[in-house]
Amino acid sequence: MLSNLRRNKGSWAIKIILSFIALTFIWWGVGTYSERDRNVAATVGGETITTNELSEAVAGLEKTYREVYGPAFTPEMAKTLNLKKQAMDSLVQRKILLAEAAKMGLSATDEEVQREIADIPAFQQNGQFRDDLYRSVLSYNRVTPTEFESSKRVEITIKKVEGLIAAGALVPETEAKELFRVASRKIRLLVVTADPGKVKADAPTEGEILAKYEQAKERLRTPARVKLVVAAFTPDRFGREVSPSEAEIKAFHETNADRFRTEEQRLASRIVLPFGKKDRDAVRKKAEEILARASKGKADFDAQAKAVAGGKGGETWLSRKDAGPALSEPLFKASVDTVVGPIELPGAFVLARVNRIRFPEALPLSQVRDRVVEQIRHEKGKDLAVVKAYEALPKAVAAKSVKATAAAFGVPVVESGWVGAEGAPGLPAALVQDALLLPSGEVAPVKTVGDAHYLFQATAKEESRVPPLSEVRDKVVAEVAREKKAAAARAALQQVIAASNSAAELEANAKKAGLSSSITGWFAPLAEAAPQALAGAGDLRKDITALSAKAPVSRKVYQEREGNSLAVAFSAEQLPSDAEWAEKKAGLLKELAEQKKNAMLEAFLSDRRKSAKAEINPEALK
Repeated sequence: MLSNLRRNKGSWAIKIILSFIALTFIWWGVGTYSERDRNVAATVGGETITTNELSEAVAGLEKTYREVYGPAFTPEMAKTLNLKKQAMDSLVQRKILLAEAAKMGLSATDEEVQREIADIPAFQQNGQFRDDLYRSVLSYNRVTPTEFESSKRVEITIKKVEGLIAAGALVPETEAKELFRVASRKIRLLVVTADPGKVKADAPTEGEILAKYEQAKERLRTPARVKLVVAAFTPDRFGREVSPSEAEIKAFHETNADRFRTEEQRLASRIVLPFGKKDRDAVRKKAEEILARASKGKADFDAQAKAVAGGKGGETWLSRKDAGPALSEPLFKASVDTVVGPIELPGAFVLARVNRIRFPEALPLSQVRDRVVEQIRHEKGKDLAVVKAYEALPKAVAAKSVKATAAAFGVPVVESGWVGAEGAPGLPAALVQDALLLPSGEVAPVKTVGDAHYLFQATAKEESRVPPLSEVRDKVVAEVAREKKAAAARAALQQVIAASNSAAELEANAKKAGLSSSITGWFAPLAEAAPQALAGAGDLRKDITALSAKAPVSRKVYQEREGNSLAVAFSAEQLPSDAEWAEKKAGLLKELAEQKKNAMLEAFLSDRRKSAKAEINPEALK
């Protein structure tokens, strides 16, 4: 107990702060681990991690993520984050560091624990530690002072170990300045473009054409395809012939009363607060302030609405559709005299007050007679469509004609052109896939898709085949010609590069060869995307970063998406000034030191994991 720290404290106003507690226990879980579960999740150097410890650590992580992300923290996100693995890695690291602390004789003193806890803002009021606030926050989180102080002691001990391990994580200023110079350096490049369309090349020879055809045979293969006659037996087609009796209409209306009801509606007053990109947060804060004043009663809400709307107010009956998806969910869950919001809609925050509710009511037959008749026809049409389709099938098979049989049933047919696996408009994909398996002339079994039942026949069929060269000769010749032109453009550019040792020489030689060139704008190759002139040439970052006044010309030829060949050369550079370095120095030194510290700590932990023989039970991570 930290009795000295808790003496002489006065009265206080309770303010529960959850976020700090969640972050504090992200590593350690909530509570101590003195009670060992028999089920072992992992062993580290003879020490066990129980499934109970793992569960508590996972719960702590999940709590933290929920507080940070709110409703956005979904089960899918939790699965992606793999909380069990995160928690296990942290617990293994904890065991290793505590074992190292024991070897070094490191621990946290009572005074260090007292100072650490006293500095936590969650336990302070007006900058002063309050014992009653301390106990209240812990009690709310179901943690005893003993458990929390124990976890703090462990946390301080581990910080000491990490500090000793990474004690050498210092970055010389000269090294940091060089890194800053390289990262902040901006350059301009000369880009030479060889367009295959502007290059002359010999016409393809017969040998080249034959070789390309042999190479591309499978790519040129045509897929199987069919021509179809299709008849759709649908509820609409057969339902229109149905004339329900008055008794059927009444019975259907009574039996299906839920189908013929008014929509639930809310009589709502609204306060709309538009916002732009720059003032979104400020408008949200204003909406929350208005909400506090407008929730006291209808008069207060109306007063706030009129103040915001410039004297205009009023209320409107809204259905779920009228309210829209974002507003309807909270609005239709709310009771009368309740204010919901602020709800974020595109470009505005909305507060809405429920003044009255109209619950759904059954509509009399006189108002919905046409709808009742329509639904009876649809229901009976569904039954008739099935019966007629299966009645027609054997007749179509016997006649070997879907077209003639469908005509006898009064069903129109669709005669398709050639159809492949890609399908065709108006024909279900599942039907086309079945049709591709049919022999030519065969009538298929009835295919049901939704409420429609299809009778169909393959009237012609072509199996997948490799077309002879005579059919695809033009295509093959064009492909060979493009490749020869691309090769000629690449060869011309390679000659230009070979003869050039500077950007000026590259530009001059390119001009002689009839190739175009351009200069890019300034950009930082390590920090910014490549200029538009190089956008389609892949990741050139490593190559262009290496270019300089001493080595200005890249000896590579790059290919961009349009098929053009590119060459690049260093043109000029801008280096950061001493003033820029002075401004960024402190932050960069701190960042690099932190990176080096983390690298040293990770290297230490990696080595200790091997020597400590950390063994994780795979079942524990499922």
